[in-house]
Amino acid sequence: MSDIEKRAAALLEESEFIKLLKIELTELDEKHARGRMPFEVKYKNPYGSMHGGCLYSLADTIAGTLANVSGKAVTTVEGSLHFLAPAVDTEYIYCDAALKRGGSHLITVEVDITDDKGKLLDCGCYTFYRTDMDI
Repeated sequence: MSDIEKRAAALLEESEFIKLLKIELTELDEKHARGRMPFEVKYKNPYGSMHGGCLYSLADTIAGTLANVSGKAVTTVEGSLHFLAPAVDTEYIYCDAALKRGGSHLITVEVDITDDKGKLLDCGCYTFYRTDMDI
């Protein structure tokens, strides 16, 4: 892992919100990131599946970490997540993020969220604004 990738990953360890959701980064390079969060009772919606806000936060976090590999801090401009199937009966929820476009100001990342069996649960796209602040 490069120095910039290490700094991008370290940002997750500093966030109390990320700790609350128990989001873990498991892979990171210049074009791909992977992370996961446990499926716990406290993250369920009233219907028994993982709350969409948790899924959105996982996707935004992993995609944003990938966007931070540019070496500059980023902020989310827009994010969309298509909820295709409920997240149930799994130990972890996984997010794979792939760099779609790494422009000088806007960075676009596509995400897929899956369960332990590899079933596609959600897919989406996030756009980030690259600031002038170093990470």
